[in-house]
Amino acid sequence: MDISMNAGYLYGTREKSRRRTPDECVRLCTEAGFRVLDCSVDAWSDAWEAEANAFAEAAAKYGAVIRQSHAPYNFYLKRPPEEFRRALERSADAAVLMGVKDLVFHADEYHPKTGEPFDPAAAHEAAYSALAPCVERLIARGVRAAMETVFDGRGSGIPIEQRSHFCAEAEELLGIIDRFGDPMVGCCWDFGHAKLAFGNEKHPDVIRSFGKRITCTHVHDNYYRNDLHLPPFTGDANWEELMPAFGDIGYEGDLTFELVYGCLPDEQVPPFLSQLHRTGEILVGMIEKR
Repeated sequence: MDISMNAGYLYGTREKSRRRTPDECVRLCTEAGFRVLDCSVDAWSDAWEAEANAFAEAAAKYGAVIRQSHAPYNFYLKRPPEEFRRALERSADAAVLMGVKDLVFHADEYHPKTGEPFDPAAAHEAAYSALAPCVERLIARGVRAAMETVFDGRGSGIPIEQRSHFCAEAEELLGIIDRFGDPMVGCCWDFGHAKLAFGNEKHPDVIRSFGKRITCTHVHDNYYRNDLHLPPFTGDANWEELMPAFGDIGYEGDLTFELVYGCLPDEQVPPFLSQLHRTGEILVGMIEKR
């Protein structure tokens, strides 16, 4: 089991006008001990291919591999379907260029009409029709698709008390995975999202119910029911119970940090990444000692 880092987290700097290059992001990660990376491109941009090639070249240069990437999602943006299809195709092609093993998807592209209740069956069909062409494109090229755990509560104009995100229920996520009927389609277990969806008490047992369907991860923490994408142990997730649950299902993939918010001063980045890598080692130890 390897510890992985989402390199794109390092794009941003405290100088708003300056962004790090893929080469800089990958170098910082490898210097901190990460040899496995999660790299995603801006598939809405015409520069997606250059970005994918830059990540691939940097990984080869610094002795790393890129195993995971994230497809775009359209729940919040509401771009035309043809633009979304093109972005999904680009993300699949970028995954192949970078040698990715798992491309992660949000299967929650459904918006109920104003005043209408959330319809899980319609949401299932909307997700399948939107994602199936890209998933089939991936499978044909030897890349797995992974449907991510999500949660209700940020409804993009939908009242917070109303269902908004398909796959916020375990049965819905299992249903869309099984709809594809292919072992190349599994689940990306996003620990922070799953904690918000299922709560600390149920979380370990829901992991066990997914079993071998879990093929990859997003590792982060939170508290106060907010999706904060914090490092583990800085929120209130119960890692001492979550990691043994991963051991129980015989998980063989990577533990991939997915940090999102904030950007550190340049001087703080190396020690932060080194500490994060050490945190990953502790989590792996919890799995192995179960």
